[in-house]
Amino acid sequence: MNSIPAPHVSRGTWADVYQGHEIVGVAIRDRNTLQTASRKAIPPDQATHLLDGQIPTRVATIFLDDMSDENVGYREITGMTHPRLGVSRAAFHQGVLLASMDRDGDTYPVGGGLDGPFEKIDPGRWPGLQRLKCIAGQTYAVALARRLYRRTAVGRWEPVGGIPMSTDEAALKAAGFRDLDAFSESDMYAVGGHGDVWHFDGGHWRQMGFPTNEQLATVTCAGDGNVYVTSEGGSLWVGQHSTWRLLEQRGSSVLWNDVRWFDGRLWLASDYQLRVWDGREIVAPEHDGKPVLASGHMDAHDGLLAIADLWTVSTFDGQAWRKVVAPYRD
Repeated sequence: MNSIPAPHVSRGTWADVYQGHEIVGVAIRDRNTLQTASRKAIPPDQATHLLDGQIPTRVATIFLDDMSDENVGYREITGMTHPRLGVSRAAFHQGVLLASMDRDGDTYPVGGGLDGPFEKIDPGRWPGLQRLKCIAGQTYAVALARRLYRRTAVGRWEPVGGIPMSTDEAALKAAGFRDLDAFSESDMYAVGGHGDVWHFDGGHWRQMGFPTNEQLATVTCAGDGNVYVTSEGGSLWVGQHSTWRLLEQRGSSVLWNDVRWFDGRLWLASDYQLRVWDGREIVAPEHDGKPVLASGHMDAHDGLLAIADLWTVSTFDGQAWRKVVAPYRD
């Protein structure tokens, strides 16, 4: 990706914000505002003596339309366990959210006139947060044991009802969720667990049939009208409701982190690779005849695709790739 000679974030800003940190999340607030979550890089021999919540976490806002050396702002937040990054585009708050996989589901709002305090998704109930997803302007928290929560105001998260949960231990282990997506507020899909797929029709949540009991990772309600689900091994399924077919079975040892529909194609990102579904198979993307080398976490919104590995952030607007963050070498 040689579309620009230098990253958007300058050497000095990179040294202040990203040097010595590893990027663990990326989210697009709007076409000109990119969010990242990063954590202090700690050697393994030191990390073994720390709880995950003791690792410092940073939330950064990158202003893509600002070409100055002051185009990034950041906030350091402590006490975050396996943090998940998301955005709020609601009328009551337009900013970034950082959520913790802890006892209360502690979530810290930044930007849009807010700098805290912590919000609690489900106090004392260990929600097991997996993902924050913004759908139709509303932010949802996707959690284990088939739990979903909707942010209805600053500081207020409400459980999404209507999804029965068994108390049987075996059923709990097989239950979702890991991801949520929607065509609209009355046509939503939640997936996770071992083949656990649920659909909301605007009135009721119902469990759908699925052809495998493999671990499910992502769901994408795509622009071509199809629903795509990924499962363990990196396999890809397509369908709707209880009708599904396997598009490609793969042998990866990791799940896909994020899957997004962008620029008329399905994009898939894992810790090790970026791929697209070309209608026949999952292939490496190319741009101007050259392979696009990227991996990690991904988001798509407002005509922009963003992908971040531990050290770099890149964007694609359908025409050109842009290096936003990259390490500077002496």
